[in-house]
Amino acid sequence: VRPGCFTTGSRVQPKKYMLLGGGQEGGKRSGTENVPYIVALGTAADIIMKRTEQGDLQWQQNAHWMKAMRYRLKKNLVKALGEDMVRDNGPDRHNYRLPNTLSIGIKSVQSGDLLNQIQRQVACSAGSACHASGEQLSPVLEAMCVPSEFARGTLRLSVGPDTTEEEIDKASAIIIREVTRQVGLGSTED
Repeated sequence: VRPGCFTTGSRVQPKKYMLLGGGQEGGKRSGTENVPYIVALGTAADIIMKRTEQGDLQWQQNAHWMKAMRYRLKKNLVKALGEDMVRDNGPDRHNYRLPNTLSIGIKSVQSGDLLNQIQRQVACSAGSACHASGEQLSPVLEAMCVPSEFARGTLRLSVGPDTTEEEIDKASAIIIREVTRQVGLGSTED
């Protein structure tokens, strides 16, 4: 079934949709498959398989480095703000998560307000990738059982194979400084 095949006029409409979207199409299936990107993903998979067969393990080294940078970012935030203020929204089992992405909930903050203050200094986004707008909680974060006090303050941060420890520490300091200002935790070290 293609998007837009069913109308709300006199034509027959299905009782239940097989695919639900994020609301861009009124609750019906949103979007169209991006064929060039699908082909590119397949090509990238072919390339990495060929390189792996030839002994090139650079992708594993990159993944290991990104995990370390992701962990450093989380550790910095938890150390400065406290375990009661910071929640890692990702899976507990680290082999179930992407090496480069950190979804972190910060208690007593609104992610949109935080993002507005830091977005020119730290590349990040608010909420979940599937629902990053408005006052409502993300259904994705709800499905992940993220408590509302953390879901409202969720930031998504990504690192890359070229991300440095210094960049992580600088981003951490900027986030910590703004959270501290918004929540009134007192002074923190930079």
